[in-house]
Amino acid sequence: MIKPKRWEPNTLVRAVASCASSIIGRARFKFAVDLPSSRNRWLTARRVVEIFFPLRPILKIDAHGYSPTLLERILLMAGTADSCEAAATALQVVGEMTISPRTINQLGAEFGGQLAEQRDERTRAYQEQPLPRIATQSDPAVPLAAVFCDGGRMRTRCAEGGHGVHQPHWRETKNAAFHRMQSESHSVDPQPELPACFRNQAYVEKLVLGLKKAKNPPSELMASAAEARHAAAACAAEEPIQWQPKTLLRTCVSSLANSEQFGPQMAAEADARGFFAAGKRAFVGDGQAYNWTIQRQWFSSFTAITDFIHVIEYLYEAAKALYQEPALRWQHYVEWGDACWQGNVEQVIATLQEHLPTARAPTASGEMEVHEALRRTMTYLVNNRSRMDYPHYRREGLPVTSSLAESLVKQISKRVKGTEKFWDDGPRGEAILQIRAAVISQDHRLACFLRDRPISPYSPRCRKSSLGNAT
Repeated sequence: MIKPKRWEPNTLVRAVASCASSIIGRARFKFAVDLPSSRNRWLTARRVVEIFFPLRPILKIDAHGYSPTLLERILLMAGTADSCEAAATALQVVGEMTISPRTINQLGAEFGGQLAEQRDERTRAYQEQPLPRIATQSDPAVPLAAVFCDGGRMRTRCAEGGHGVHQPHWRETKNAAFHRMQSESHSVDPQPELPACFRNQAYVEKLVLGLKKAKNPPSELMASAAEARHAAAACAAEEPIQWQPKTLLRTCVSSLANSEQFGPQMAAEADARGFFAAGKRAFVGDGQAYNWTIQRQWFSSFTAITDFIHVIEYLYEAAKALYQEPALRWQHYVEWGDACWQGNVEQVIATLQEHLPTARAPTASGEMEVHEALRRTMTYLVNNRSRMDYPHYRREGLPVTSSLAESLVKQISKRVKGTEKFWDDGPRGEAILQIRAAVISQDHRLACFLRDRPISPYSPRCRKSSLGNAT
């Protein structure tokens, strides 16, 4: 009787490894662990599974032992909840998942960093394209591509400084919203008169107050959002604006990068969305100089539009400084707002120029500096008048306000800004911005990233030194 060939443990392991190598690229193995001398095949198989798990790439189980679905839930909470502690509580109560705040923080930093690396690789690939760059075609085609850019703030500390707050300071965040929109062109101006919301004194005062306080981060004071929304809803009900373009899909980008770095990031994102091949293109921003530098360098084919809401802010501040009587102040604000809305910016500049020589000089009592208020308003209008042809924008069905950008900044700040929130001024601070931007975007970016990233079939318990170079 012929005895069957006996499989030694080492022989079995190498047989399995040989079969696995043909599946995963013919990788050569050099085991750095001592295999058991037992002839029990089950014990040997357990050790093999610790080294190689064929279903890991199929199930997309990463080194942490999480599937893409589970990771998406964790990162969604990390980018939505006010803190990692709140995220852990929500996952425990709603998702019946027990995961520590520290683990959530570490996963957010890791995958936020990977999102940043993916963004940087795409940006480099876009910049390395030969000029003129060929616009990426989107499917379906983008009817109206609108880009909104605005800055926000977050409080940071020295990176890698250990526990505690080291060198706390405020950093400006660059934020951009990419809106795939639908709009209609008109043969005549669809709304030549100033909208009712900008004629509502309560709404305008709350709007201006909110913009002013948003520029002063240490105070952490904001205008009453509920009251502002109520006033805006009342105005909208009074006079619905039907001509405004409608958003079909929104994508968000946020970073601690400077304007020179953020510009190509925005361009690469716009190219990936097919924005440069859109039928109509618009770039909307406030008066910040870097916004228009980015527009000239990377979005020159887009129609540049100055946000009308910031125009309202400057006009109201000038009227408030120039006229002490409330009724007279409001009258002149409405006249200037009407003129700018109808494209007569030069008329407003000339009017302010007439008042400038007789304006009161700054006083020691801290009263409103009339001369300075008029000068700032005039400077703003002069610098932006080439981007204030609002009747033309309305006829083309283009957006004329950056309210969508303001909304984006508030959504970003809701996660990263707070009285006791300090983020590392480095990769970790950048990581939370990537997670937050992915969470509030409508492009399923996070799910696609987790689904498409490569997964190793080898257990993380198998040291890198145990693997040879792939052939």
